[in-house]
Amino acid sequence: MTEELSGRRIVVPETRELGQLLRTLEERGAETVACPMIAIRDAPDTAPVEAWLRRFAKGTCDDLVLMTGEGLRRLLGLARRIDLESAFIDALRVARKITRGPKPVRALREIGLAADVAADEPTTEGIIAALKQHDLTRRRIGVQLYLGNANERLLKFLKSAGAEADPVLPYVYCVYRKPKSLRPPLAASYA
Repeated sequence: MTEELSGRRIVVPETRELGQLLRTLEERGAETVACPMIAIRDAPDTAPVEAWLRRFAKGTCDDLVLMTGEGLRRLLGLARRIDLESAFIDALRVARKITRGPKPVRALREIGLAADVAADEPTTEGIIAALKQHDLTRRRIGVQLYLGNANERLLKFLKSAGAEADPVLPYVYCVYRKPKSLRPPLAASYA
């Protein structure tokens, strides 16, 4: 972004790191309008996430695949609310942490930890390529999922490599919709 944006109005529909993106655009002269269209929320049913946290905190996983920083932050938030944060972080210290990109690395750093294995590409394929360098036989691997994505490709790879996957989905995306009362009425005809 090397061109000046003076005189342009930019609508920003993102929610993650919104303030930073708005500041960057405004520093280049743009007028910004924050219009987040997607919200990130905790999983609607926290019982499976709580059960996963309790298993993980007991040291049941040898490894943890972190697909997103948001996922780790959501897990930490729930662990805090159910008085399991300290035990969860202790188990994280022991487990090998595999990260998909820079955001989970940053989330780990926020709690004083680092990634042990980082994917060269921030994709499922990048995670698989990184894990192919390790013997996964009889390892129990926690897998933080996202977007309601079951990531069958990764789970199938782990099974074929002799590992047992223990997936968790700590958050969901919600699409903002304009309330019906604010929508314009439909025209009876276009004539």
